[in-house]
Amino acid sequence: MSWKKMMLAGDLGGGPALQGTVTVNPPSIAKASTDNVDVSLSGLLTTHKVYVQCQSDLENGLVCISAYCPVNGTLRLRISNWSSAAIDGAQRTWAYQAYI
Repeated sequence: MSWKKMMLAGDLGGGPALQGTVTVNPPSIAKASTDNVDVSLSGLLTTHKVYVQCQSDLENGLVCISAYCPVNGTLRLRISNWSSAAIDGAQRTWAYQAYI
């Protein structure tokens, strides 16, 4: 079994239910802290498995540790700041895929 099929075990072979890009503008995140960044995404359901990728480099110290749908229509990115100073991340385009 390929790694792709292992990661997408919930995919029935039809590919992503949703895919595209969204604009994400993280707030200032305090040093050694984590914050949720919510983005509206029509059609996204809490039952989707979501994969995201920032389309350019994040600031040094920022890491997206998870992406999920807490309520229908909302994509949530949990972004951590692992540095020793607050970081106000720039607005960037992120790609997403959501699988049922």
